[in-house]
Amino acid sequence: MQARGIPIKNYELHLSWESPDETIANFFQISMDKKVLKLERLRGRTDAPFVYFISYFHPRVEMTGDEDFNRPLYEMLESVHHIVATLSKEEISAKPASKLIADKLEIQTGEPILFRKRFVYDQGERPIEYNLGYYKADSFVYTVESRRDPS
Repeated sequence: MQARGIPIKNYELHLSWESPDETIANFFQISMDKKVLKLERLRGRTDAPFVYFISYFHPRVEMTGDEDFNRPLYEMLESVHHIVATLSKEEISAKPASKLIADKLEIQTGEPILFRKRFVYDQGERPIEYNLGYYKADSFVYTVESRRDPS
């Protein structure tokens, strides 16, 4: 968004240290009693929010929670923690907004949202971030391009 000249505003930014649930612990290959940093951000244009992110970070990243989360996340990870996000895998689906998500995105409960799970890895293909994104359905279009190399 920044590259396109679209100003982005953080409406909410919350940090906490939590024990991961089984899914996140399995992704990070850590025990469920190991605390991970949880970052919640409600972001949007200057007039209204359009996405709610929940990110969990592997303890190996060594984030303290004192980082400047107003700057681009992966730029901060690289410059402060020397961690380069090189691989991202995503699962995208549509679903109805829960009351919590609807309230945050300023839509009605049950309205369609775009739900994205992103699994982010470093240069050694080690997991660094487990990210959940809840998008207003009318705010994003995902485009997929596929090319087949001739044999």
